[in-house]
Amino acid sequence: MFKTHHPFTGMRGNGINRMIAGKAHPRAPQPRFTSCSGRALPRSSPLTRVVFGLAGLLLACDSPPLSDPSLKIDAKGASVSPLGNLLADRAQRDATVWETENLAQEYENSLVVLWDDLLGASRRGDRTDKFRVLAEIGLEELVVGTPTIPQRIDHGIESSAFSSPLRSLDNSQWRLLLEGLEAEGYELVQSEWHHARFTPPGPRAPARSQVAVVLHGIHRPSERRIVVEGELGVEWAAERDRRGNPIPARVNASNLRVLGRAAGPAFREIDVFTPSPEIPPRRIHPLVVYDLDKNGFEDILLLGAGRVLWNQDGEEFRAAPLVAHAYPLAEAGAVADFNGDAHPDLLATRASGDIVVYWGNAKGRFPEAPRLTPRIQPPLQGPSSVAVGDIDGDGDLDAWLGQYKPPYVGGQMPTPFFDANDGWASYLLNNDGHGHFTLGNEAAGLTEKRFRRTYASTFVDLDADTDLDLLVISDFSGVDLYHNDGRGHFVDANATLSADRHLFGMSGALADYDLDGKLDFFVAGMGSTTARRMEAAGLRREDRPEEDAMRMRMAYGNRMYLAGDTGWRQPEFHHDVARTGWTWGTTAFDFDNDGDPDIFAANGHESGQSTQDYCSTFWRHDIFDADSKPDKTLETLFSQEMSGFASGQESWDGYQKNHLLLNQSGRAFLNVAFLLGVADEFDSRSAISADLDRDGRVDLLVVEDRGEDGEDLHVYRNELLTENNWIGIELIEEGAGVSPVGASVRVRAGERTFVRQHVVGETVMGQHPTTVHFGLGTRKAVDSLEVRWTNGSSRTLLDPEINRYHRVSPAAPPESPDSTGPRV
Repeated sequence: MFKTHHPFTGMRGNGINRMIAGKAHPRAPQPRFTSCSGRALPRSSPLTRVVFGLAGLLLACDSPPLSDPSLKIDAKGASVSPLGNLLADRAQRDATVWETENLAQEYENSLVVLWDDLLGASRRGDRTDKFRVLAEIGLEELVVGTPTIPQRIDHGIESSAFSSPLRSLDNSQWRLLLEGLEAEGYELVQSEWHHARFTPPGPRAPARSQVAVVLHGIHRPSERRIVVEGELGVEWAAERDRRGNPIPARVNASNLRVLGRAAGPAFREIDVFTPSPEIPPRRIHPLVVYDLDKNGFEDILLLGAGRVLWNQDGEEFRAAPLVAHAYPLAEAGAVADFNGDAHPDLLATRASGDIVVYWGNAKGRFPEAPRLTPRIQPPLQGPSSVAVGDIDGDGDLDAWLGQYKPPYVGGQMPTPFFDANDGWASYLLNNDGHGHFTLGNEAAGLTEKRFRRTYASTFVDLDADTDLDLLVISDFSGVDLYHNDGRGHFVDANATLSADRHLFGMSGALADYDLDGKLDFFVAGMGSTTARRMEAAGLRREDRPEEDAMRMRMAYGNRMYLAGDTGWRQPEFHHDVARTGWTWGTTAFDFDNDGDPDIFAANGHESGQSTQDYCSTFWRHDIFDADSKPDKTLETLFSQEMSGFASGQESWDGYQKNHLLLNQSGRAFLNVAFLLGVADEFDSRSAISADLDRDGRVDLLVVEDRGEDGEDLHVYRNELLTENNWIGIELIEEGAGVSPVGASVRVRAGERTFVRQHVVGETVMGQHPTTVHFGLGTRKAVDSLEVRWTNGSSRTLLDPEINRYHRVSPAAPPESPDSTGPRV
């Protein structure tokens, strides 16, 4: 187990178990600030604090509710208020253009109450109360189908749908069904309820909705896990309930799918690390996994907390200070050899707005004071991503530093919301070989779109010409590709994307998803049920055709780009990976060693006390009312409109479950997160996969954002038992221009070729280890293993042993410590 020495607290159960145990919900708002009247004000996440800190205090004061800074008096003595005009304009559009959407929100209140009541039962630890909540739904008729014969999938997972014959249950039969499920030992653990479509009532027709539902349950006597998902067709009654909310009269539940698995979770949460409250701001990010001391076991670096968790033997971790001379660090940093001495260094951004390098020594420590390089003016305001690689072939590692400018701050919004280039500048940092950096944007051709609002970026060989190209992933824009000429000069390569490049880009994951021997990439975004509902209803602003045309392209969700001979295309199975929710961190790893890379998606934006959601206001008004310029009136308006969300009372895409997308032989993906034990519903951020105990089964690390209470690191051990084989490659810093960063690995086994590249910066606020892992499925042997470094050197191992790690370098390599691993 982990040793949680100061400043980390001890273990705590995962999100599911916390709810079952009845402990306080991690996102329940806690009083942190005091208003001018002395009342405690609950606050939410660090992002919310930045946007609404001052305005939230103004809203809570007992003095006049909210003053308009631009209030004027006309010639007749009447007040002329730009804020009042904006509010009136929003109200007028809500009554006309968005009338149907506002009515949809009214009907959605019934779903909010239901979901909130179920969450309330979880917080109280009352398992049986959830059945009472469901029984109190005042439906008149429930239509259900007959389950089909289960289809067997991997790892004991079975899938079945519902079809004819259909049967109808009245309210009393519905209650009896719930009583029977409870008596048999079934428990509803988690749920999601999203209002996907809405049709207003007509003269002779009731209001109708399509509700996307996800139910996660466990049959306690057998520990069988069950997922019920799909869309419910709802016809609403004309009358309301005692709370004034619409009542579902008829519910059609015949279009659902059921997944089940009899075995226990494949992933077990072995520990949760929480930075000490004595050391603010209690952050984890950036999260870096790297074998600093070269003992063969991956260490965990928590740059935001200034701590390192030394991996002793895969079973115990020892917490210690990360550096000898500590400064508060920002959310961008990377570990690699920047001065060519074969020791990993730390390139980090500080909260003071500058960039520093900590030199590492042979023991993996950072004993010296950091060196400032380069000096940037004005100071950095939102460093978010560091890409690393030798872009000019001179044998040293350069860097690309991206920044993120949050929306709403100062009354500004990214403009246009689908292709914004109005944020804080990104910088290309050219290395002189000794770890001294100079700015090089202009010479490299990287000036035109350097003001993206970037979350992730990486140097990677996208066109198979052996030099490192640049992939930039940005919010309010999407994907930008740049091809490198081999000398560090880049040209725009977005034309090679036949698939849509637009999305709210958060992070990426590179792997060969369709198993054709070429490197593909997956980009996480935000899929919006609200936008889809508005689109289905035909709601749009005729005076803003460009924004309306881009709404669904941006709200589509995640995107996957498969490599072709001339560019990048969308896969036929794109819908399988698109709608995971509001996704942040992603990682590609073959968790079951079956030979195809799977994807973990860390989800959830802001979970408040209620599931009442802000998203509709964003799509109806926010993207239209503001532009790139700060505006005091809009700042006041945003503060007023978002007070419920900013206070932690309401949510914005909250309580979303993490997804584990099982790759089905490169032809389809299936979410199996709950069945395998990693579907936590806390607000997740970065996600990293790494084989922490060297058993050939890749483990998982996920950072939870707890708002004012800081961040937690959740560590999950992969304990899935299979008959599959695997092989691993350890890449270490060699000095003299030989770095793991940018190295490509190719494994040949029969007719199959496996490919990966080690890159830095592709996932939000995280860095993967330099160890490369391949699942082989039932293959009994590997024909060859080839590593190519960016300096042109390469090494090939013929008939390498499987089910172990190989430390590979251009010269004859030493054996890796503890290099063997059991077959699982």
